[in-house]
Amino acid sequence: MIESSDILLCVTYLTLWIITFVWYHAKRWFIDGGSVIIGLQVIYAAFSVLTLTDPLFSAAYEELKLFPYIYLYSMLLIALMPIISNHINAPAKIEEPNTRIMHIISIILAVTAILQIPDVLAEGSTGIMKLITDVDAGKEAYEETAESMSEAGGSISNIPAVIFNMLTDFIPFFLFYFFSKENKNYYIILGLFIALLMSVVLPVSRGQRNGTVQGILTIIATFFMFRLYLTKRFQQIIITIGVTVVLLVSIPVIAITMSRFGEKAAGASGFVNWYVGQGSLYFNNYGLDPGGTRNGDRTINLVKRVIDPSTPKNYVERRDKYPHLKIDDYFFVTFVGDFTIDFGPIIAAIIIISKKNPPRRFIKNGLMYSCLTIPFFLSQRKTKQTIVATKTPSKKLKP
Repeated sequence: MIESSDILLCVTYLTLWIITFVWYHAKRWFIDGGSVIIGLQVIYAAFSVLTLTDPLFSAAYEELKLFPYIYLYSMLLIALMPIISNHINAPAKIEEPNTRIMHIISIILAVTAILQIPDVLAEGSTGIMKLITDVDAGKEAYEETAESMSEAGGSISNIPAVIFNMLTDFIPFFLFYFFSKENKNYYIILGLFIALLMSVVLPVSRGQRNGTVQGILTIIATFFMFRLYLTKRFQQIIITIGVTVVLLVSIPVIAITMSRFGEKAAGASGFVNWYVGQGSLYFNNYGLDPGGTRNGDRTINLVKRVIDPSTPKNYVERRDKYPHLKIDDYFFVTFVGDFTIDFGPIIAAIIIISKKNPPRRFIKNGLMYSCLTIPFFLSQRKTKQTIVATKTPSKKLKP
């Protein structure tokens, strides 16, 4: 049962992120990628308070403790260090790196995205329209996707899709980088823009909200990271296109949410509060003591599968391999939790601390490295190759 002391701890964690947000902008008043990321932490913590005080969903959590919050905040702040450094001492321009590899990856992304357009046109348009017109379509599409996860990763049936999914996180960073260049390659920009649209539309066309929402959040954070280096004209163009795309995509996302949760006792709003706010709460309960480790089966899954083909290929197989764990990746535990459950809190801390310094050989002012920490940081909400929160919040709770 949740006590007033638990709510006090949760509110204190929220207050800490609000103070961090104020301190960040007191150092230099400029809205950038770090503003978005810290702002998201404030939002996540606020939703944690809402779900913790919900009469129904509060049963999903155990008693909260102080130290897990200290550990989580410290690790998140350490992961933010490159972005904080870049915010305080923003370079006047981006030093020109060797862009050959960036051009190659951009072309691969554009080609693999274009190759998937026929499938999206054949299935996606009908699916999205059905989501809007049929109240049960979102739930049915979601359940079909969840059922198929037991076989996900077992074989490669669509090579372009596999390559595209592996490189998706690079799309917004490369796109805004090429936008920031004085001599723009509009063919590369067009190809990356198509890839960006595909990365946002593909998940929602299959009844999934997570990939679409996280894609949008990553794009917003990246835009603000590069905003200083974009002309006013291109900023206006990007904002106009971005707002239009968000409004259009939000329609099927809302339809999926209402279809899945609208008729349940907790209601759609209760599930949204739980879905967004659960990360820090489940980390507090289980992140430092999950009852064992997954030995990297989630965070370095592809690497382990190359070394050991018997490595679980999806969350269903991971659940079967580690039934003794107190929590699995059906639930969000923040990206810090993904590492602590995989390697334990000590090794996880070493990994995160070792990644806080930018590799100066790549780009002297550290801007590109700071941008590339964003998908790593936002991965507390990103779940590659998995569908999360597919079961009820607790074995005790049946909303």
